[in-house]
Amino acid sequence: MRILMFNYEFPPIGGGGGWVSYFLGKQFVEAGHEVRLITSRFRDLPKEEMVEGFRVYRVPTLRKNRSTCAVHEMLTYAISSSVYGFKCVKSFHPEIIQVFFGIPSGGGAYLLQKVFGIPYIVFLGGRDIPRQNPDPPYYRLLYGLLAPVIKAIWGNAAAVVACSGGLRELALRTEPNIDINTIPDGLDVNRFSPIPRGAHSERVRILTVGRLIPRKDVQLLIRALPQLIQNATRDFEVEIVGDGPCRSNLVKLAEELRVSHKVRFAGSVPYSELPEKYQSADIFALCSLAEGMPLVVLEAMGSGLPVVASRVQGVEDVVKVGINGCLFNAGDVDALARQLASLIDDDESRRKMGIASVIQAQRYDWKNIAQSYLNIYKRVTCAS
Repeated sequence: MRILMFNYEFPPIGGGGGWVSYFLGKQFVEAGHEVRLITSRFRDLPKEEMVEGFRVYRVPTLRKNRSTCAVHEMLTYAISSSVYGFKCVKSFHPEIIQVFFGIPSGGGAYLLQKVFGIPYIVFLGGRDIPRQNPDPPYYRLLYGLLAPVIKAIWGNAAAVVACSGGLRELALRTEPNIDINTIPDGLDVNRFSPIPRGAHSERVRILTVGRLIPRKDVQLLIRALPQLIQNATRDFEVEIVGDGPCRSNLVKLAEELRVSHKVRFAGSVPYSELPEKYQSADIFALCSLAEGMPLVVLEAMGSGLPVVASRVQGVEDVVKVGINGCLFNAGDVDALARQLASLIDDDESRRKMGIASVIQAQRYDWKNIAQSYLNIYKRVTCAS
């Protein structure tokens, strides 16, 4: 099968949604399919290259930041990818199109479906779904303006896939009359694996991984540290892996709260080095205000870590309270501090939850996730 994919983000730019297209493309190729991907050009990245057996085309955009993408920058991708999509159809002749994020990646697929009759599948990953209290807040106006476009892209798709049950329910509030499948994101189970951890580490290590942007709310973790210092009986440290526009403010906040000695800012880390970061930690924390299905949580689970995370879409699907972690309401610094302090002081709970995380994570092998998509493709192409 010839599969054409649209995603405005792809490693090394963007977040988890780009990695979803990376791993699915890799698995599709391993299953014997031909794959092409149209993504955004960024700085000196090659305009065209082979990645894991599939060809990646980077089209002109105005994107200036590796970790974030402004609305007008997304618009330039929507235009460029649509133009290039027509060129790709003539040379590649795709049988199915996979869209990652209806906005801004769905416009090209919509046009190709209308002109050439090529069916497309839409992946819903988070902020492409209208919501009541978006981050940033001006997205509320944007959602209102784009609602007809969003509904048209979803409505003309051969199938719509949400990466978590929570996102599916959220999407149905916008368009209750379409059928939305739920296929979770996956985990590279060979890359992210557990190691034996000492029963009594001298210093308990708390890890968080992600872009330093407002939606990730890393400042909540720093704000919890004064309570942790007061209430935890064991020594601990926090490592923050990632970079972004909020970094300087986070460093300043740690200084103001006099907790800098407990925080280490590691900056961006190559993906190949992430397993070592997880394996050197004892607890994984995620404080996001909104998510789709965070790959970092699955990576932490596969590495044998208990997870303390905010109760948002996607997280609730994989973190089971008292089994492999704890959940708190987004923004609740007191609950976050209590749960972290409890785990810091309880070696046995961390051990048991870590084992449960590994067992839970095995279900999310990318090979299985890719097969779920291929089953949809087969059904759609046979029907057409």
